[in-house]
Amino acid sequence: MGGKSLRLRRFFSRGDGRLVLFPLDHGVSCGPVPGIAQMEPVLQYGVASGADGFVLHKGMMAYVERIPGRLPGIFMHLSASTQIGPSFHHKVLVGSVEEALRRGADGVSVHVNLGDEAEPEMLMDLGRVGEACAQWNMPLLVMIYVRGTHAPKPVTDEAVEHAARVAAELGADIIKIPAPQRIETLERIAKSVPVPVVMAGGTKEPDERAFLTRIRMGLEAGLAGVAVGRNVFQHPCPDRFLRAIVGLVHEGRRVEEVWDT
Repeated sequence: MGGKSLRLRRFFSRGDGRLVLFPLDHGVSCGPVPGIAQMEPVLQYGVASGADGFVLHKGMMAYVERIPGRLPGIFMHLSASTQIGPSFHHKVLVGSVEEALRRGADGVSVHVNLGDEAEPEMLMDLGRVGEACAQWNMPLLVMIYVRGTHAPKPVTDEAVEHAARVAAELGADIIKIPAPQRIETLERIAKSVPVPVVMAGGTKEPDERAFLTRIRMGLEAGLAGVAVGRNVFQHPCPDRFLRAIVGLVHEGRRVEEVWDT
């Protein structure tokens, strides 16, 4: 077993091949939005509620060092842009694989927006990061979306399927995609790539049961799990809601069992 396999085991520690990621990289793109203004308690309940991995920018990793006990896996996020700037969908690299190793991360993540004017640069950056990950045996999470001037509006399922294939072709070890409209698309994606695919939580969903049902359907279609940020940390009871998601993903429970309100 190589170094990459050992690091991936820290994310898939339950042995069922499934994954609940808790992305907390929003502070760079959106600022201290409600729910993550104070990061340390968010990380604490993320650990206590059973998240398998965090996605964090480098500076926030310092908080993880203060949490006692066994920790989930940590992806250090290498991509950044802000809502203040002129090119929000153009993600640039703000770190490296070597830096992530020095800081103690278990993997790195890169965000790519297909359809943006800067798509070529983002794909080039992904290629370079993938090469470094292969050199250092570092797991690579690719968050890939269809956004920007040239993206279809509304985004089609075919475009989401294309995005997943791009991530797989360019060396992702785990792929994060937005939820397509049709369940058949998820089934095709899950069968057509050689690595685990997780579904993004997306924007804040007011209907909790509908959100959990969507997760359940994704799992039944063959997805490996979910990457949920806002729908957890902006929930009135974020720790409880995260535990409900963990129950769906890892325990195979039904929505009415994990969220009976």
